[in-house]
Formats: sequence, C-alpha cells, structure tokens
Amino acid sequence: MQENKGEKILITRLSAIGDVIHALPVAYALRKKFPDAQIDWLVEAKAYPLVKLNPYLDNVILLPRKQWREMLSHDFIGTIKSFFKFFREMKKKKYDINLDLHGLFKSALSSFLIKPGLRIGPADGRELSTFFYQAKIDIPAKKMHKIERNLHLASALEAETDEVKYGLKMTPIIRSRVSRLFESVNIDQSKKLVVINPFTTWESKNWFLERYFQLANELIKAGYYVIFTGGPGDKEAVDSFEALDKKSYSNLAGKTDLEELTEIYNRASLYIGGDTGPTHLAAAVGLNVISLMGPTDPDTHGPYGEGHTVIQDNSLECIRCWDRHCSRKLQCMKSITVEQVLRIAKQKLEV
Repeated sequence: MQENKGEKILITRLSAIGDVIHALPVAYALRKKFPDAQIDWLVEAKAYPLVKLNPYLDNVILLPRKQWREMLSHDFIGTIKSFFKFFREMKKKKYDINLDLHGLFKSALSSFLIKPGLRIGPADGRELSTFFYQAKIDIPAKKMHKIERNLHLASALEAETDEVKYGLKMTPIIRSRVSRLFESVNIDQSKKLVVINPFTTWESKNWFLERYFQLANELIKAGYYVIFTGGPGDKEAVDSFEALDKKSYSNLAGKTDLEELTEIYNRASLYIGGDTGPTHLAAAVGLNVISLMGPTDPDTHGPYGEGHTVIQDNSLECIRCWDRHCSRKLQCMKSITVEQVLRIAKQKLEV
C-alpha cells in the first residue's frame, strides 16, 4: 500500500473491555506504518476511557449505542434521527480505510454506513459481517492469541507487528486522583501491593470468594498489602471479608474508573484474578499476573506477555468448555487450591 500524508484510517473495535485491550496494540502498529496519517478509533462507552489514553490515535469516537438503547423505549423517532445524524457526520470525515477488528454485524454495519474508501475485516467474521467488507483478511488456521489475531489483521495494511505497545499513557491528573484515593483509604505503600479482582462476567469463570478471602489473609500474614478491585456490584460481597489485619487491605471495588484502575495496577507488585477485562488490563501495564482459568482457553484469552502464570487443571475432560453456566459443579475452579495460588504468588513477590 502506498503511503499518503492525507491517509485517514478508522479502527473499529467497539467492546468489551478485555477485547478492546487486546486490540490496542493495533494503533501503535498502524502509527509506525503511517506516521503522518489521521488514525481514529470507533468504540462504545464502556471501553472509551481506555482508548482515550492511547497516544498513537488522533481521535477516539464514541458510538452512542447505549444512549440509543435508552432513548428507544420513550423516543423512537428521536433515536432514529440521532442514529442517522451520527452516521451522516461520520460519513463527512471521508475515511480512506476502515479496519474492523470486531467482526460482528454491529461493527460491519457501522463501517458500511460510514462509507470509507475501503472496508476491511476478518474473513471469519460472524453475524453476516463479511457481507459488508470489500476486503476480507484470511485468518491462519493455527491457534492465535487475540492480540496476535488483531495484529495479523493490521498486517494486511503492511503494518509491522513485532512490537506490542498498548499505549496506556497515564496523565498527571490520573496519577493525582489515585494518590488522593490511596491517602483517603490509608493504603500502606511501604508494603508490596497485591491486587485481587475476584469477579468476572461469567459464573463459570469465578473462583470461590471464600478462597480469595483465605488467600488474602495468607498474603496479609506474609506482610503484603491487599487491594480488592471490581465494579460497583462487587463492593458488598467484598465488604464481607474478615481480614486478619484491617489496616492491611482496602476494598476499592466500585470506587475507581478505568483510568484510575490502570494507575492502581501500575503501582502494584502482583495481580490475581480470573479471565476478565481487569486481568488483561493488568497484563497490559506490565504487572505480574496470576490468572485462574477454567472454561476458557489461555492460549487465546490468557494474560499476554512474559512473566504471567495461568493456573488451570488440564487433566479435566471438560476443561476449556466455553460454557458460561457450569453444569459440572465448577470442577475446574474447585481444583485450584489456595495453597497452589499462594505458593506461586510468594514466588513472584519474593523476586
């Protein structure tokens, strides 16, 4: 592809948080290939704050699907007007290329309505998405991590994909907000900080809360400071933790936005959690990760990079079943013991 100073490229990866994190290195790869191009990203609300941190992008554009869904029940006509107005404005930007990393109907339809010069997407896209693409990128038959898959799609534009950079650039304002938060809850920063994120979006991916609590107390006993993170809906469950030393842990579930969570992970020494967005965020900032996995595949969805450990019982016939709701009494999670996780955690923390 000939490089052109006027090149305008739109990346589309709308959701979810973990999947958007796995797509972030594409911005760096394309910026290296097209240093003078305008490179924008279309994303939904939940992951918008993370993409905004990326210094390799010119603009991050919010697709207001959440707003449209909320409007639809009480203002159908207004929703339709807002929908078409958004895509009229996007069409005016006259993108040369739209690289759809998402490969679903909603992302491919967005590309079609934006009318770029060239619509590119994965040949194995789902939900009829491939009907909207003018160029379809074949995916190798070998098993690929999601990050490698996204970079393979970027390589169709002749981008170099050897170097993985997420572009999660912290600002002084974000650092200051986290410093104030740490002061307000009296986090002892003289100790190594261990982050535990107990919950995922799938019942089958969750280790048992009582085991997380046992693990947290063992880490406190060993002289570490434990920080629980999670969403607002996780706060009450974590509040039930009976700590051996209340001055050696904090429950920050529901108290942070994504930007602040990123900075917290920057300051920690270890992260422990399941297959969920925050786990991939921790890996993306270079924090050592222990990921407890059962129904999903670490080769494609595990923490990416060096120094991370996945604990998964591969002796089970049902392992990597991809079932959201387990019919086998969570055998894969039961097989992961507190002692096992603690041993690996101490090895990582004592380096």
